[in-house]
Amino acid sequence: MEKKKKPAMYTAPVFLGTAFLLFGIAIIEKLLNLIGTGIPVVSVYPNQVLSWAVTLLIFEIALTLRQLVETQL
Repeated sequence: MEKKKKPAMYTAPVFLGTAFLLFGIAIIEKLLNLIGTGIPVVSVYPNQVLSWAVTLLIFEIALTLRQLVETQL
């Protein structure tokens, strides 16, 4: 009888970590904008950084769901 091979792991903790880092940068940038300054390295608006973080989180969720479905089969 042949053993079933386990599927490869598709989760990417790099995406999750990067998304939380971008969330933190967006929050800090927004707070600094409220007092009239900003992060010199970040030349985009906080809502753009926030949308990048959300995109990474959605991608991570999709990869995790794919992994769950493949392990169920």
